[in-house]
Amino acid sequence: MSKLNDVELIRKFIQGDLSFLANQNLRLEPVFNSAQLLAKRGELIATAKLVGKIRAILVRQSSAYQELLNRILTEHQYLPIGINDQGLVEYEHSPIPSGYEANYTEVRHLWKAWRTHYSRKTNLKILIRSNQDWLPIQKIEFGQENFFLHVPGDEKMLCVSDRIIWLSPIETEEPATQFFVDQPCIQTTKKTAL
Repeated sequence: MSKLNDVELIRKFIQGDLSFLANQNLRLEPVFNSAQLLAKRGELIATAKLVGKIRAILVRQSSAYQELLNRILTEHQYLPIGINDQGLVEYEHSPIPSGYEANYTEVRHLWKAWRTHYSRKTNLKILIRSNQDWLPIQKIEFGQENFFLHVPGDEKMLCVSDRIIWLSPIETEEPATQFFVDQPCIQTTKKTAL
Protein backbone atom coordinates (compact mmCIF):
# COMPACT_ATOMS: atom_id res chain seq x y z
CA MET A 1 0.00 0.00 0.00
CA SER A 2 1.32 3.42 -0.89
CA LYS A 3 1.95 6.03 1.76
CA LEU A 4 -0.79 8.68 2.05
CA ASN A 5 0.13 12.35 2.31
CA ASP A 6 -1.86 14.73 4.56
CA VAL A 7 -4.32 15.79 1.83
CA GLU A 8 -5.05 12.19 0.77
CA LEU A 9 -5.58 11.15 4.40
CA ILE A 10 -7.97 14.07 5.01
CA ARG A 11 -9.91 13.13 1.86
CA LYS A 12 -10.27 9.55 3.14
CA PHE A 13 -11.56 10.98 6.43
CA ILE A 14 -14.13 13.18 4.63
CA GLN A 15 -15.27 10.24 2.48
CA GLY A 16 -16.08 8.29 5.66
CA ASP A 17 -13.33 5.68 5.45
CA LEU A 18 -13.54 3.60 8.63
CA SER A 19 -10.07 2.10 8.31
CA PHE A 20 -7.19 2.85 10.61
CA LEU A 21 -4.87 4.97 8.45
CA ALA A 22 -1.83 7.04 9.38
CA ASN A 23 1.18 8.93 8.11
CA GLN A 24 3.94 10.80 9.97
CA ASN A 25 1.61 13.77 10.75
CA LEU A 26 -1.95 12.50 10.98
CA ARG A 27 -3.95 9.41 11.78
CA LEU A 28 -7.51 8.37 11.08
CA GLU A 29 -9.19 6.20 13.71
CA PRO A 30 -12.65 4.66 13.51
CA VAL A 31 -14.78 5.05 16.64
CA PHE A 32 -18.36 3.80 17.10
CA ASN A 33 -20.41 5.41 14.23
CA SER A 34 -17.73 8.05 13.67
CA ALA A 35 -14.18 8.64 12.56
CA GLN A 36 -11.60 10.83 14.24
CA LEU A 37 -8.75 12.72 12.62
CA LEU A 38 -5.87 13.12 15.06
CA ALA A 39 -2.50 14.88 14.98
CA LYS A 40 0.61 12.80 15.63
CA ARG A 41 0.57 13.59 19.37
CA GLY A 42 -3.05 12.47 19.70
CA GLU A 43 -4.59 15.96 19.47
CA LEU A 44 -8.15 15.75 18.09
CA ILE A 45 -8.43 17.77 14.88
CA ALA A 46 -11.86 16.70 13.59
CA THR A 47 -14.66 14.19 14.01
CA ALA A 48 -16.95 12.84 11.30
CA LYS A 49 -20.29 11.59 12.57
CA LEU A 50 -21.45 8.82 10.27
CA VAL A 51 -25.14 8.42 11.06
CA GLY A 52 -27.11 7.05 8.12
CA LYS A 53 -26.62 9.14 5.02
CA ILE A 54 -26.55 12.44 6.92
CA ARG A 55 -22.99 13.28 7.87
CA ALA A 56 -21.71 16.09 10.03
CA ILE A 57 -18.05 16.95 10.42
CA LEU A 58 -16.80 18.85 13.46
CA VAL A 59 -13.48 20.72 13.22
CA ARG A 60 -11.42 22.15 16.06
CA GLN A 61 -10.79 25.85 15.34
CA SER A 62 -7.30 26.12 16.81
CA SER A 63 -5.83 23.22 14.87
CA ALA A 64 -2.78 23.76 12.68
CA TYR A 65 -4.74 21.88 9.98
CA GLN A 66 -7.83 24.11 10.12
CA GLU A 67 -7.18 26.02 6.87
CA LEU A 68 -6.30 22.84 4.96
CA LEU A 69 -9.45 21.15 6.29
CA ASN A 70 -11.56 24.21 5.36
CA ARG A 71 -10.27 24.06 1.79
CA ILE A 72 -10.74 20.31 1.34
CA LEU A 73 -14.17 20.30 3.02
CA THR A 74 -15.47 23.06 0.74
CA GLU A 75 -14.05 21.21 -2.30
CA HIS A 76 -16.21 18.24 -1.23
CA GLN A 77 -19.28 20.50 -0.76
CA TYR A 78 -19.19 20.47 3.05
CA LEU A 79 -20.05 23.95 4.26
CA PRO A 80 -19.80 25.42 7.78
CA ILE A 81 -23.18 25.90 9.47
CA GLY A 82 -22.09 27.18 12.87
CA ILE A 83 -20.15 26.51 16.05
CA ASN A 84 -21.44 23.89 18.48
CA ASP A 85 -21.42 23.98 22.32
CA GLN A 86 -17.86 22.58 22.48
CA GLY A 87 -16.52 25.35 20.20
CA LEU A 88 -16.14 23.08 17.16
CA VAL A 89 -17.08 24.33 13.68
CA GLU A 90 -19.84 22.11 12.31
CA TYR A 91 -19.92 21.29 8.58
CA GLU A 92 -22.75 19.66 6.66
CA HIS A 93 -22.92 18.44 3.09
CA SER A 94 -24.68 21.08 0.98
CA PRO A 95 -24.84 20.90 -2.81
CA ILE A 96 -23.22 23.81 -4.63
CA PRO A 97 -24.93 25.19 -7.77
CA SER A 98 -23.37 24.13 -11.05
CA GLY A 99 -20.71 26.50 -12.36
CA TYR A 100 -19.66 27.73 -8.90
CA GLU A 101 -16.96 26.90 -6.38
CA ALA A 102 -17.15 27.43 -2.62
CA ASN A 103 -14.87 29.72 -0.62
CA TYR A 104 -14.73 29.96 3.17
CA THR A 105 -12.69 33.03 4.05
CA GLU A 106 -12.67 36.16 6.14
CA VAL A 107 -15.13 38.67 4.71
CA ARG A 108 -12.27 40.98 3.67
CA HIS A 109 -11.21 38.37 1.06
CA LEU A 110 -14.75 38.38 -0.34
CA TRP A 111 -14.61 42.18 -0.54
CA LYS A 112 -11.26 42.07 -2.35
CA ALA A 113 -12.61 39.56 -4.90
CA TRP A 114 -15.72 41.68 -5.35
CA ARG A 115 -13.75 44.87 -5.98
CA THR A 116 -11.18 43.38 -8.33
CA HIS A 117 -13.24 40.95 -10.40
CA TYR A 118 -16.98 41.01 -9.99
CA SER A 119 -18.30 44.49 -9.23
CA ARG A 120 -17.72 45.60 -12.84
CA LYS A 121 -18.91 42.39 -14.53
CA THR A 122 -22.69 42.28 -14.26
CA ASN A 123 -22.95 38.79 -15.75
CA LEU A 124 -20.76 37.25 -13.02
CA LYS A 125 -22.45 36.87 -9.63
CA ILE A 126 -21.02 36.05 -6.22
CA LEU A 127 -23.52 34.14 -4.09
CA ILE A 128 -23.89 33.96 -0.31
CA ARG A 129 -26.10 31.70 1.76
CA SER A 130 -29.25 33.10 3.32
CA ASN A 131 -31.24 30.45 5.19
CA GLN A 132 -31.36 27.59 2.68
CA ASP A 133 -31.01 29.73 -0.48
CA TRP A 134 -28.03 31.10 -2.39
CA LEU A 135 -28.53 34.80 -3.14
CA PRO A 136 -26.47 37.07 -5.44
CA ILE A 137 -24.57 39.93 -3.84
CA GLN A 138 -25.81 43.18 -5.33
CA LYS A 139 -23.42 45.52 -3.53
CA ILE A 140 -20.77 45.51 -0.80
CA GLU A 141 -20.01 48.59 1.29
CA PHE A 142 -17.31 49.09 3.91
CA GLY A 143 -17.55 51.44 6.87
CA GLN A 144 -15.96 51.62 10.34
CA GLU A 145 -14.63 48.03 10.55
CA ASN A 146 -17.88 46.53 9.18
CA PHE A 147 -18.94 45.25 5.80
CA PHE A 148 -22.50 45.60 4.56
CA LEU A 149 -23.55 42.97 2.02
CA HIS A 150 -26.66 43.81 0.02
CA VAL A 151 -28.64 40.86 -1.35
CA PRO A 152 -32.20 40.82 -2.73
CA GLY A 153 -34.51 41.84 0.11
CA ASP A 154 -31.84 41.96 2.83
CA GLU A 155 -28.63 43.53 4.11
CA LYS A 156 -26.08 41.68 6.21
CA MET A 157 -23.51 43.35 8.47
CA LEU A 158 -20.24 41.52 9.14
CA CYS A 159 -17.04 42.46 10.97
CA VAL A 160 -13.73 42.48 9.10
CA SER A 161 -12.52 39.28 10.77
CA ASP A 162 -15.80 37.32 10.38
CA ARG A 163 -15.61 34.25 8.17
CA ILE A 164 -18.20 33.70 5.48
CA ILE A 165 -19.02 31.00 2.97
CA TRP A 166 -19.44 32.39 -0.55
CA LEU A 167 -19.62 31.02 -4.05
CA SER A 168 -17.66 32.39 -6.97
CA PRO A 169 -18.18 31.48 -10.61
CA ILE A 170 -15.76 28.93 -11.96
CA GLU A 171 -13.78 30.78 -14.58
CA THR A 172 -13.27 28.73 -17.70
CA GLU A 173 -10.67 29.55 -20.26
CA GLU A 174 -11.77 30.05 -23.82
CA PRO A 175 -10.39 27.35 -26.09
CA ALA A 176 -7.55 28.54 -28.27
CA THR A 177 -8.54 29.35 -31.83
CA GLN A 178 -6.91 27.04 -34.28
CA PHE A 179 -6.10 28.02 -37.82
CA PHE A 180 -5.89 25.43 -40.56
CA VAL A 181 -4.40 26.04 -43.98
CA ASP A 182 -5.83 24.07 -46.88
CA GLN A 183 -2.82 24.73 -49.08
CA PRO A 184 0.35 22.69 -48.88
CA CYS A 185 3.35 24.54 -47.55
CA ILE A 186 5.18 26.46 -50.26
CA GLN A 187 8.91 26.13 -50.03
CA THR A 188 11.13 28.78 -51.48
CA THR A 189 14.68 28.28 -52.47
CA LYS A 190 17.27 31.00 -52.42
CA LYS A 191 19.16 31.66 -55.57
CA THR A 192 22.74 32.43 -54.99
CA ALA A 193 24.77 34.61 -57.28
CA LEU A 194 27.56 32.91 -59.17
